[in-house]
Amino acid sequence: MQEFGANAADFDDDDGGAISLNARSRAILMQKLDRSGIATSGSVAPVPLANPSLSLPGPTVPGMSSLVAPLVPSLGPTTMSGYMGLHGSAVAAPAVAAPVMDPIGVPNDCLLLKNMFDPNNETEPDFDLDIKEDVQDECSKFGAVRHIFVDKHSAGHVYLRFDSATSAIGAQRALHGRWFAGKMITATFMPSYTYEAKFPDSR
Repeated sequence: MQEFGANAADFDDDDGGAISLNARSRAILMQKLDRSGIATSGSVAPVPLANPSLSLPGPTVPGMSSLVAPLVPSLGPTTMSGYMGLHGSAVAAPAVAAPVMDPIGVPNDCLLLKNMFDPNNETEPDFDLDIKEDVQDECSKFGAVRHIFVDKHSAGHVYLRFDSATSAIGAQRALHGRWFAGKMITATFMPSYTYEAKFPDSR
C-alpha cells in the first residue's frame, strides 16, 4: 500500500465498524473497483510507479495490472520454437540435408567404366578390341592413357589408368552419364592399389 501513497492507519477500523476512508484512500478504492468492472462512475488517473522500467514480470497485484508492462513480449516472438518442432514460430528452422555419399569414389588416376556394352548382344569375337580402340581414342582427349583393359565377359566393364589424376578427373566428368551404343555409361574412380592388384603390369 505504500506504493499507492496511502497509510495503513487510513484503513484502520478504530470503532469496530466500517473502515474510515479519507479522500486519498477513497480515490484509490474507487480506482480498484473501476478496474474490476464494479464501479462505473468516477475516473481516476492511474498512479505511476516510482520507476516502472525496473518492474519485473511476476504475480499480478490487484490494481496494478496496467501499471506494469511485461518485459518478455517486448523482445518479440521467440525464434527457438521453430527448432523445437512447434508450429507458428517466427522463424522456421532451416532444413538440414543429410550428407550424400559420392557414388563416383575418390578421384585418382584410375577409372572403371561400366555398361559400355552387353556381351550377350555382341556377335563379333573380337568386339572388345573395337571398344578398346574407341575408348582409348576418346579418353586421349583428356590425357595419356597408361593402361586400358576391356573385360569382354563382364557387364560392359572397361578399366582405365591415366598418366595423372587430373586426366582421369576430366575423363570421368565427360563420360559419367554419357550414352554409348544406347547405354548410359557409369564412370567411377577405382583405388590405385585395387587397380594394381588386378593389373600388376599397369604400375
